[in-house]
Amino acid sequence: MTTTAASMDTEFQFPEIYNFPPFFTRQPNDSTWKEQRRMWCDLILSYYKYNNLSSMTLAEAVSDPLFNNKQIHRSLRVDTLREVVEELVKQGNACWTGPKNTRDACLIFWRKPEAWASIIHQWASENGMFNMVFTFFELANGDDTVEQEFHGLDPLTLRRALDVLQGQGKAQLFVGTSDEDIGVKFFHSS
Repeated sequence: MTTTAASMDTEFQFPEIYNFPPFFTRQPNDSTWKEQRRMWCDLILSYYKYNNLSSMTLAEAVSDPLFNNKQIHRSLRVDTLREVVEELVKQGNACWTGPKNTRDACLIFWRKPEAWASIIHQWASENGMFNMVFTFFELANGDDTVEQEFHGLDPLTLRRALDVLQGQGKAQLFVGTSDEDIGVKFFHSS
């Protein structure tokens, strides 16, 4: 399920550059484009964090307030947005989720999976949750995690964070017959 920015809180404070018309047009000079792309990356990460968003479908996103400034009648083109997302992918702040060889949908990691992994493992440690099996649903939506930053985390980002923990030997994933049957057991740090 894709959550669009249009359905989120509109009180996000856009930076001044957002009202500068050339910001919405890919600049031809390489050094200018590099800086413009960096500013777009920063803006996307801030906006997605503020609104607790994680997934983006590029064709839909360009009509969202983040990429469509109605006040100055400017919007970012899909091909330019794709280049910005490519930069986020290189930085580890995004990954493509669409069918192979397409660049139409992605996850935005305003906090990288490695950071989520650390937060989740710290919670498990502080609450004595080792050697107990939890479902993905319990971690993301359960009563034990209501006060945690990862409460409500989208399943794909949660899975990536738990894959990190499994790779570090701090967790073991149990895969059932569907995504709802996935469980995880946490271990002490090694």
